[in-house]
Amino acid sequence: MMGRTTAGAVSQAAACGSGVSGVRPDGRLAGAPRLAVRLPSVAGNILVALFYAIFLYSAFRFWLKTGSLVGLGVVAFNTLVILFLLTRRRPTMVTGSIRNWILAPMTQILPLLLRPVESASWPLFVASSLGQLAGLAVMGASLAVLSRSIGVVAANRGIKTRGPYAWVRHPLYAGEILFFLAFLAGNFTRPNALLICLLILAQITRAHQEEAILGRDDKYAAYRTAVAYRLIPGVF
Repeated sequence: MMGRTTAGAVSQAAACGSGVSGVRPDGRLAGAPRLAVRLPSVAGNILVALFYAIFLYSAFRFWLKTGSLVGLGVVAFNTLVILFLLTRRRPTMVTGSIRNWILAPMTQILPLLLRPVESASWPLFVASSLGQLAGLAVMGASLAVLSRSIGVVAANRGIKTRGPYAWVRHPLYAGEILFFLAFLAGNFTRPNALLICLLILAQITRAHQEEAILGRDDKYAAYRTAVAYRLIPGVF
């Protein structure tokens, strides 16, 4: 399993004739034009870093205004993800689908558009905080296993099977969904609700799309047989 590596199958890209230069039809990186694959990655890093700076500024202003730490969880999560993204290792196989190169960065940017609000209910604030902590715990355990194998677009940076990956195939996404739902419970606004609905749909889509490329690896095929569920043990 790869963590924030996303989007559709190489076979889909080949079938529809779309692709990223430097990626062979089997999804492996071609020898000569690897710069064509690196440039979109560098551009994506710059874009994500820019949105992160705007997000951090907004969170800091909220803290100065209210003294509230309700947004601390989302700040901690995004900081950890950005750190691993900017230091991730190179893949051995990467998707060539343009659609996937568009979808994946969106899931990195949308969380940076979330904004905390003052909670009107103390019990709701406590429940929201506990849910965020639980989500962060799952995400932290997943990131500890992934480390620099995290990515943006669907790619094979090594198959992870220990820790939370022994229970579900996409524990990082499961932790994110739990975290975002808990965050929304204590920070409900229409923009936040819309963003989180889009994020949940995107992460479920990414889980399917990642498996399309990882399934080309015999190790992942065996892992998928051993771990039957994607996000929720015994359910899905």
